[in-house]
Formats: sequence, structure tokens, C-alpha cells
Amino acid sequence: MIVFYYGMRSRGFSPGCQPMEGFLERQDDWMGKYWDIIVYDHELSRADCEHYDLEFVAAKRSTDYRI
Repeated sequence: MIVFYYGMRSRGFSPGCQPMEGFLERQDDWMGKYWDIIVYDHELSRADCEHYDLEFVAAKRSTDYRI
């Protein structure tokens, strides 16, 4: 499975502040650049990224998540 990481630029994880479809988890920002890092099971649309002020960080193969 490939998981997609996005940085939250304007605010941290909170109800209504990020899309929930395909959401896997919230992580602390290991780079010190974002409020939080959020992980999804699919690539988000450009519209979602713009609406929620998210920035693509990385896509990685992972065996940690089960769908």
C-alpha cells in the first residue's frame, strides 16, 4: 500500500480542518515546518489541498496500514 503525507500549513488537526475520507492518522511534524502531518490512503485532489491549506510532503510504500 502507498500512503500519502501532507503538511498542515495554517492550523493543526481538528474537526473540519482536513478531509476525512481515506484519513489514516495524524503525526507530529518531524520537519518543524507544519502544524501537523496527516496521512492518507490516497492522493488528495488539488482542490482539497487548496481548500484545507495542505502541502504534499511524501508518498511511501507502507505495510503498517490495513484497509
